[in-house]
Amino acid sequence: MAAEMQTGGVFMIPKNHEYVRKLKSHLGQLGTRVELLKPFHYSTLTNLGKMIWLRRKGFRVIHVHWLYIFPLPLVMKFFYFFCRMLGLKIIWEMHNILPHDFKPGDIIAGKWFYERVDGVIYHSQADIERAEKSFGTEVKKLNLVVPHGNFDDSYENKISRAEARERLKIPADKKVILCFGFIRRNRGYEHLIESTRDMDDTVVVIAGKLLEKETYENLLEYQKGAPNVRIFAKWIPDDEVQVFFNASDIVVLPYTQITTSGVIPLAYSFSRPVVTTAIGGIKDVVDEKTGILVPPGDPDALRRAIIRLFGMDLEGMGKEAREFSRRHLDWTPIARNMKDLYLNLLASPSSRAPG
Repeated sequence: MAAEMQTGGVFMIPKNHEYVRKLKSHLGQLGTRVELLKPFHYSTLTNLGKMIWLRRKGFRVIHVHWLYIFPLPLVMKFFYFFCRMLGLKIIWEMHNILPHDFKPGDIIAGKWFYERVDGVIYHSQADIERAEKSFGTEVKKLNLVVPHGNFDDSYENKISRAEARERLKIPADKKVILCFGFIRRNRGYEHLIESTRDMDDTVVVIAGKLLEKETYENLLEYQKGAPNVRIFAKWIPDDEVQVFFNASDIVVLPYTQITTSGVIPLAYSFSRPVVTTAIGGIKDVVDEKTGILVPPGDPDALRRAIIRLFGMDLEGMGKEAREFSRRHLDWTPIARNMKDLYLNLLASPSSRAPG
């Protein structure tokens, strides 16, 4: 109760993500009230009204996860000054240093926000230097480095391998690679398809919500001449996530640009080893027991890694992946460290740049 009196309460935005929901749940177990807000694209007036009301009830911190919640830089700046007017401390959890499809304006907007928030949460120690380099700033922030939490038990995991493959119309005797996540340009689809084009005994499943039409059109071009590639360009409902992971043998994520990956913890939750690129914070969560790392943009290295992984003990590596998720991506210490950051921010003088 004493800690609750200190933290008061935390606004968190956006609300429509499993990561945010799990974080809220674990902070709640530590006695911290969390109120989730919708992106400002949809609920600007509702959000502002809720923030005013709950500020009077003791809420003192706002925790922003992604900057896409603001449709325009002008809205982001209005949000910032509104928070200052209410006396709220602002934290940015940097899931992405820059958007996957960033433009020059995103660098300007990100730098503006980064230099003014009170604290930053990173998912990798290396991201501190990468953020300062990306934004061209030496402003130091009160910060916390924690891993991306796991998705253990977030999604149903009851369907058998045979039933999953039957639903996706994949022969039982094929090897199956899954590339899961939003369809956008940083996924390295061209490298995946090039590296597996002549693997006649293997089916490559690419599944995820279509975010970029041009990327999808390019993906269809890459697919020509690669009959072993199956594309599911759609939103995958929560109850269907298990179908794709349980139909697969391994998960391959040849990112060309990434800060951290939520798909890797998801793969681990289904006991699937991974092949992915050694960039961003990925190097902190993939080792020789749970997968193989390759250089980005190198289809030959990717091919060798896929062949090598298929020759390894996939069941044993899957168990190691699940155990890594349980031990190293546990939400309890993550939430505890975040709560400590909230308290430190509230106890410290402002560290932000002048408005």
